[in-house]
Amino acid sequence: MWTRCRRTGAAAIIGALMRSLRLTPIALVLALTSIFFVAMKANRVLVTLFAVDLGAGPFQTGLLFALHGIFPFLFAVSAGRIADRFDNRVLMYAGTTAYGIAMLVPFFWPGLPALYISAAFAGFTSMLFVLATQNFVGALTTPETRTRYFSYYALGESFGQVLGPVMIGYAIDHWLHPHSFLLLTAISALTIGMLFAGRHLLPHTPKPAAKANETRRMGDLLKLPAMRAALITNAIVMVGWDLFNLYLPVYMRNIGFSATVIGYIMGTYGVAAFITRIAIPPITARWGVHRMIAGALALAAFGFVFVPMTQLPGVLMVLSFIIGLGVGCGQPLSMTLAYNASPPGRSGEGIAMRLAVSYGAHVFIPTAFGALGTALGVAPIFWLCATALMGGSVINGRTPRTKN
Repeated sequence: MWTRCRRTGAAAIIGALMRSLRLTPIALVLALTSIFFVAMKANRVLVTLFAVDLGAGPFQTGLLFALHGIFPFLFAVSAGRIADRFDNRVLMYAGTTAYGIAMLVPFFWPGLPALYISAAFAGFTSMLFVLATQNFVGALTTPETRTRYFSYYALGESFGQVLGPVMIGYAIDHWLHPHSFLLLTAISALTIGMLFAGRHLLPHTPKPAAKANETRRMGDLLKLPAMRAALITNAIVMVGWDLFNLYLPVYMRNIGFSATVIGYIMGTYGVAAFITRIAIPPITARWGVHRMIAGALALAAFGFVFVPMTQLPGVLMVLSFIIGLGVGCGQPLSMTLAYNASPPGRSGEGIAMRLAVSYGAHVFIPTAFGALGTALGVAPIFWLCATALMGGSVINGRTPRTKN
């Protein structure tokens, strides 16, 4: 009886909807990531604003971001090898389920210690989901379509960057911080339901034909020039991404903006990233990947320079949009570069190395810049970020043109 009830429950309804829409495997993966990214992007704003309201300074909020990245930084490559040798779906189930549980910790125990625990747990579990879905996108596409579909994947992230902060800003002002975490748990549950209902659409991960005595060394991948280029580009992009998501909310909260206004301003970044990611395929076809990245990073640097010079919501919204245009294209392009640079059978490991760089940035950048912000204020953080982005622009501008 219980089994029959379960089959006619939410999973069956979701499954019937998927069949009626005739979702393809790649469309299901993109749909799942779009939904889950809403929770991920909302959580960053929620944790930051909750910490600030609890009295946390720049260093403590930077520590929150560092904890979010520490376990993915340490274990991303190992998780990538699991994805290569076993099944991406295992990581997707584990990641979404545990992420939902992590969101419950600050609800039951509101306070900074609970935020630290939740941040560390959420960072590791979301990494499992992101790694598996990025590896799926690479496996389900061809070299000719890969850049386009990684752009679509990044569009899902932009969707989350728009809806997540706006939604959570409204939730904070009306339900307060602890209850807002329940909303993120509900989104995780929806993702799990869709994954379970559409599980038959997703193929098992092909297992590489490896020799029994084969030793996989990360250093072998780092010797590949294309892989090094992808990782360096990603690291520079993450500087802009991290400092925008961490210190712009802190700056706006300190000058008296409400959570709703902050959510709208942060959401314009996602709108801009959505636009620029639509433009990636035609622009890279004409100008090449590195030239597009060079121009984008220069544009983002321009936006960061002027952030601490204004306290007007409208101007900050425009600057957020400009930064989104610049930083927004870097992540999908570095995904493509990392997957294409990976040898056969090691795509998960290659993507995991890119993620390890991303999460390493989450560990070291916020803490280093948090200490700087405590000593000198927030403004120098934005200006140093602009300097780093301009350096990345110069490096990519000197790189020979490539299209993929």
